[in-house]
Amino acid sequence: MRPHIIVHILQSIDGRIAGKFFSQAYDLVGEYAAIREELDADCIIYGATTAAQVLSGVHAGRPTQVRRPVPPGDYAVAQDDFYFAVVDPEGTLRFDGPETTRGDMRGHIVQLLREDVNPGYLSYLRGVGVSYVLAGRGSFDAELAAEKLMELFGVQRALLMGGGYADGTFAAADCVDELSLVVAPIAEVASGQPALFETVRGLRADPMAFELAEARRLPASGLWLHYVR
Repeated sequence: MRPHIIVHILQSIDGRIAGKFFSQAYDLVGEYAAIREELDADCIIYGATTAAQVLSGVHAGRPTQVRRPVPPGDYAVAQDDFYFAVVDPEGTLRFDGPETTRGDMRGHIVQLLREDVNPGYLSYLRGVGVSYVLAGRGSFDAELAAEKLMELFGVQRALLMGGGYADGTFAAADCVDELSLVVAPIAEVASGQPALFETVRGLRADPMAFELAEARRLPASGLWLHYVR
């Protein structure tokens, strides 16, 4: 069993999820946040780059690591009403503590790591009190990570909110149940910006088919597209 997972993204009309178009999409940011509340999740999943950009007390760059013995397996510090799970298979982030905020949202951090991550990084996480789950050796196992979010933390409903590689990793593992797309009427026109789903080289995935459940016109000529499987 795993949580119900919804990709919830603000994107350009040409499918980009980062870039200069955001500077022209301010009128849709509030709509995007309001729809996030409607979706009523108990966890948000971010990729490592996105987490360092949007979460307080989360920083890019590996910490100084002191290799001390750590017990095998996962590390669940505490139960909470809300979690921020971070897809960071190789352990590349530093933390000020076990909790973080984004705007008015507060929750516990759960690092989603590979089983063969450096043991010194696991020791570091335990030292700062950050929970982690181990999923996959050699390559990250998104399905197992999702199952552990439910098993260890009781997560029932999660929003997957970028970046493109985090979205693509869960999609490739067939772990996306719905799409919630807030589309800004702006074309980014930049091939270097990530799309909704990106995958690491060599990762193969079958196409995913969805059905349109709802379409809603938003202010400033925006559009909300809600798809289900």
